[in-house]
Amino acid sequence: MNWLYRRYLLLRSRVAIFVEDMQSRTKIPFVTRIKCLFKGFLSKSYYLYDLKNNNFKDYVSDYERKKTRFINEEDARVLNNKIIFDNMVGNCVDTPTIYSIILNGKIYPYSEELVIDSSEALIEEIKKKGRIVLKPYAGTDGGRGIYICTFTNNNIYFNDTNMNKEEIHSLINKLNKYIITEYVEQHEYSSKIFPHSVNTIRIITMRDPYTQEVFIPIAVHRFGTSRTKNVDNWDRGGLSSEVNIDTGMLSKATFKPIDNKMIWYSNHPDTNAKIEGIAIPKWDSIKEKILLSANRVPFLKYVGWDVVVDKDQNIVIIEANNCSGVNVLQVHKPLLKNPQVKRYYNYHKIL
Repeated sequence: MNWLYRRYLLLRSRVAIFVEDMQSRTKIPFVTRIKCLFKGFLSKSYYLYDLKNNNFKDYVSDYERKKTRFINEEDARVLNNKIIFDNMVGNCVDTPTIYSIILNGKIYPYSEELVIDSSEALIEEIKKKGRIVLKPYAGTDGGRGIYICTFTNNNIYFNDTNMNKEEIHSLINKLNKYIITEYVEQHEYSSKIFPHSVNTIRIITMRDPYTQEVFIPIAVHRFGTSRTKNVDNWDRGGLSSEVNIDTGMLSKATFKPIDNKMIWYSNHPDTNAKIEGIAIPKWDSIKEKILLSANRVPFLKYVGWDVVVDKDQNIVIIEANNCSGVNVLQVHKPLLKNPQVKRYYNYHKIL
């Protein structure tokens, strides 16, 4: 990447942090807000990480997180495009089957096993399968733009909206750079906790620049809530529970701060299902699969993998991220207290 363009992107990231914080409703003393911004943190991170009592230097800041998008350099395109990513790792791990691609309102079949080439064919498959997913394959993250299409009581719903044939056709005509994929039915352990979203495990891999070994510094399990509905997105009100890397056991879970206060839950606040102490099935196999995938793409030095154990205990990689959010991780523990992680970020000039 041209160094001047990179400098421009970094400046834009600095401005974006400032603008986002100025628009924030976070109530915080003015001097504290300025201190946070000077150190690259949003005001909400002050309460998220309890920076009144903890050291700023132990945490990757919101600005530094934006810099991580440069770690994979031009190879980030593999992670930024779900079709390319599927082609890269689909031969060694399970990924959701891509049925079709939508470009400028037209549906193009992608899979040989199932032909969806029109909104009429899409409607028929939603009726047959019960659930199908439409999502952008590039240019977005955080669950934005996703449609979970379901067939219930002889009605078709796109997320929570009941849609007829004409409305579906009109929506498809407006979509561009979308894929139509299978819906992954999650394992019972996850569905019991919150059944209305596919609840994913975010696993970070880093390739140590000195040994070239891939390691997993942290993993969290995200769960949807009544606020996020059909997605598990942390930024929209989802829960985050840390995964014990050795055992696959879940910790207490939390939201982003509400009224500047952190609330921790042993049980899901909507379903009352137990979270703390639940073990993820086949955790050792999950780690093995993730490390195998990371080693199949050695040019990707920093990846946030989203993983689901399906109803048949298969390990499915939903997608992977080039610039993973860190607050969903660091709400549990500061990343920079791990010396290997700190060396990694220093090497890549993130800190």
